[in-house]
Amino acid sequence: MFRHLFFFLKKNINKIFKRNIQFYGNYSSWELAKKNSEGYDSKKIFSKSKKSFLKVINKRASYERDSFLFYKNKINHSLINTILYAKGKKRKINILDYGGSFGSVYFQNISILKDIKKFDWSIIEQRSIVDYVKNFKLEKNLFFYSSLNNYFKKKSPDLVLMSSVLQYLEDPFKILSYLIKKKIKYFLLLRTLVHDKCEEIKVQIVPKYIYDASYPVRIFNQSFLLNYFLRNNYCLIKNNFKNEQIDDLVQKNFFFKLKKF
Repeated sequence: MFRHLFFFLKKNINKIFKRNIQFYGNYSSWELAKKNSEGYDSKKIFSKSKKSFLKVINKRASYERDSFLFYKNKINHSLINTILYAKGKKRKINILDYGGSFGSVYFQNISILKDIKKFDWSIIEQRSIVDYVKNFKLEKNLFFYSSLNNYFKKKSPDLVLMSSVLQYLEDPFKILSYLIKKKIKYFLLLRTLVHDKCEEIKVQIVPKYIYDASYPVRIFNQSFLLNYFLRNNYCLIKNNFKNEQIDDLVQKNFFFKLKKF
């Protein structure tokens, strides 16, 4: 009883003081939501994120997520197990981290990832991020690309990772269609906003302690998203990732495998 009361009070106090992520509106189009927000390519986001990246790269923090710094290792063991599953008996696994920022997931798990030994971790990001990281000496298996076309000229992924990414893409199914046509064996969608209602487009407000920004966000109809992969010859593999609550919505995780394998 007291535990439930604590979480109730915490949630509502955070709402009052605007310390939590919030969602507003129900827009008829992405363009309209964009006009009513700053956008994900805001200079404020880039400025704070690169400062956090500097602390990570200089070993002054373990990793960052959305520019928020973490100073202790918090290994995502479910992710590591999934990578090992996807690698199987292959000598090497190529991971494509679409929208991976400055390497948030990579640095969070690098202490364990090193045990896998043979892997490449490639991140697709905005050109501003890609150009910035060129100034630093990165781990030998960490790479950045500004487009899928540039990436596929050099590599072919075994696993596509999208961690809290799909809902922030203006045309997510266009990106997925491009990738699915490449017959990639595995897709791992982490922290993806879904519900049982029709798809909705909202504006997400980020609290100032992370960075003062707002941008469009899509809440997918879960059945539609799952059926999209099923129609394209993928099956859903059971996983042990924990769902996360964000405001009044749930971020879920999905691991798909191409059926022909």
